[in-house]
Amino acid sequence: LVNKMHFKSEDFSESGDSKDGPLVFYDVEVFPNLLLINWKYEGDKPVVRMINPGPSEIEELIRMKLVGFNCRRYDNHILYARLMGYDNQQIFNLSQRIINSKKGERNNGMFGEAYNISYTDVYDFASAGNKKSLKKFEIELGIHHQELNLPWDQPVPEDQWIKVAEYCDNDVIATEAVFNHLKGDWTARQILAELAD
Repeated sequence: LVNKMHFKSEDFSESGDSKDGPLVFYDVEVFPNLLLINWKYEGDKPVVRMINPGPSEIEELIRMKLVGFNCRRYDNHILYARLMGYDNQQIFNLSQRIINSKKGERNNGMFGEAYNISYTDVYDFASAGNKKSLKKFEIELGIHHQELNLPWDQPVPEDQWIKVAEYCDNDVIATEAVFNHLKGDWTARQILAELAD
């Protein structure tokens, strides 16, 4: 089934706006032997860590009102691949294809149905002057900035998985902080969406 499904179009369904519940901030880390998905409810302190989750766990997660940073171009597709049953190595290969593809490239590994998995994407709704990396925002806003210092293309020793989880926690917390910082941009996007129906 996985090999037969090739959703590559950037066209996507409009199902994301029907999600109910609180905002859930999330981030994804991918290594050849490790898929880490961390998330938290808006305003809550604890971050939930999903280490090598199965498709059923992803199915539960995507029912939430997910908010990520540049997730429409990356994280959503990783979630969708796991939902479709991709193993860690296949997800790593997909990740590399997405990262190394040029904008507009047809065979970039992205799934059309994945774009709308998230409720919104902070990078996507940021105004032109606010289009910068999450790491730059961390420095600019004085948020805790953390580097991982592990090779992205190598398996992670199991005794280092917590280190990767802490790094991912930091990005989840930073995503919520940037979302709050860009409330004006978010309001503008909601107004435009309402006008466009």
